[in-house]
Formats: sequence, structure tokens, C-alpha cells
Amino acid sequence: MHTFKRRQFLQLSLGSSIGLMLPGLAHAANIQQLSGRVYINKKIARLDSLVRPGDLITTSHNGRIAFTIGADAFLLKERTSLQAGSRDNPVIDLLQLLTGKLLSVFGKGALRNIVTANATIGIRGTGCFLNVAPDSLYYCNCYGKTTLNSGHIHETFEATHHNAHQIDFEGGKMMGMQVMQVLDHSDDELRQLESYVGRIPLFDQT
Repeated sequence: MHTFKRRQFLQLSLGSSIGLMLPGLAHAANIQQLSGRVYINKKIARLDSLVRPGDLITTSHNGRIAFTIGADAFLLKERTSLQAGSRDNPVIDLLQLLTGKLLSVFGKGALRNIVTANATIGIRGTGCFLNVAPDSLYYCNCYGKTTLNSGHIHETFEATHHNAHQIDFEGGKMMGMQVMQVLDHSDDELRQLESYVGRIPLFDQT
């Protein structure tokens, strides 16, 4: 009787493990932190909610959410709206930051793009922060290398420990860019995001 029960337990355990590995049979929540009022596709988010490709994530005046998708991790701060890719593509290679503040870290590999109303930023395995307003963009290339494209203007940013700029637009055209100090994000937040995906920031690797 003892042997039969043990065998039955092992079979059930194996079946459960296979279910966790097979796509579609089980979904694991990928929200790492959540506070204030946050919406996923206009529905209130909970810690056990799942952020999927194509979802619209919106934070209120006191909202804050951190989540992971694959090798990438994201922190949306207050008054932020982000479209996370497309439902037609399981890989998040395009993020539309409609408004607000986004801190993100990306695994190495495929090119990702963060699109705002006035600029597109191409990213490969780096950390960056954006604060989007209608006629301006605060952009910090926290580490790694990125490319900012706006109309016919192409700017390459490279850093090991923060390279921040304020970029102004008029009528959708870039009018000016100035070097800025680090605002609204911290090294500890970057460390926390990288820890969610099993890494440490570039500035802590030396």
C-alpha cells in the first residue's frame, strides 16, 4: 500500500511539472510588484494577474507596477500608459509608451524598440528610463548602447552608468537636446529589475 501511494504521488507530481512546462496548460503570474491603482486592459490589476503581449498597462496618480516578460523587466511609475507589443507576436519587440515614466532592462539578443509620439529608441540588451510628455522626452541610457530616431535625426547613446538628456519637440520635430542629471529613477531600482530576471546591472559587474 505504501509503495502504491508513493508511485501515485510521483505520477501526480510529474504530471503537474509537465503542465507547468507546456505552453497553454498553465500560466504563471509575472507581476513582481504592484501598488496603488493599476489597470491591465482597463481592468484592475492584481498581483496574480498576467501581463501578456498586446496588453495595455495604465497606472493612476499613485499607481506603480513592475513585471517581467521573458528576459526583460519593466517598471511603470505613476500616470503611465504602455502598450506591450502585439497579440500577434509572442515576443515583445515593440513597446509603445503613450505617456509617463518607464524604467526597463532588456536581455541580450533581438532588437527591441520603444516608440513614443515623437521618437523611437532601438535597444539591444541594456537598461533605460523614459519620461514622455507631449512635446518633450527625458531619456536616460542607463547602460549599454541605444539609438534614438526622430524624423531624419539619428542619435546613438552609450553608457556604463547613466547618460541622460532632455529632448524638446515642436510639431513632431526635434528642436533641441541637452545633457541632464539623473531624474526619477535610481540604481537600486535597476538592481531590483535585473534581479527579477537573474542578472545584475552593468555598473555592478566591474
